[in-house]
Amino acid sequence: MAGTFPDAWEETALVVVQKLNGTPYLYGAITETIDIGEPDYPGESIPNIAGGRIWKQSPQEDGELTLEIYPTNLDTTGSAGFFQEYAGGTWDTSQPIASVTSWNAGISRARDVFMVAIMWTDDTTINTAAEVLDPTGATGTDKVALRFYCKEARITSHKSEFTDGILKTTVTFKFPAFNTSGTTRCYGWESCNDVGATPLSALTYTARL
Repeated sequence: MAGTFPDAWEETALVVVQKLNGTPYLYGAITETIDIGEPDYPGESIPNIAGGRIWKQSPQEDGELTLEIYPTNLDTTGSAGFFQEYAGGTWDTSQPIASVTSWNAGISRARDVFMVAIMWTDDTTINTAAEVLDPTGATGTDKVALRFYCKEARITSHKSEFTDGILKTTVTFKFPAFNTSGTTRCYGWESCNDVGATPLSALTYTARL
């Protein structure tokens, strides 16, 4: 037996963010909107003397993933915001919590890199970050899932506003199309029609691609 995919995925998704070689955290409960901008693969046609066209391919561009969240505090272990993840440096873990403001002089700043995984599923047994990344132990019967992930992502934008009468932050991750050697794509899609019997592959992020 196998599950049946819905006509459309709506309303909710499970979102996991993991710093390189760090702990994965589940953010699905506070995420309202998700925009996945896969890298464009542009090109253009160049006319020749006969009036024909020759296709000129351009390098694939970077991708962007945007989350709209309602942050509450700076605790990185509480899935409550991306304040410290965006600031970078060593994350503060003791109260009161503050983002890093002191840096060594220099133009270049080392940027943290992240893996972001987004899963849509009707399997209610999947409710932790670990299960989103590795649904091998899912116990739901005849359940389906669709998952997008990207790696080597950096937070390039973190904009907060109160225009709707509530603190809302729009967070943008930017990721390259390929790794440095050009042998591994930094993002992908997966789906399965029986999460328990034929689960999605396990996602890890313990080393750079």
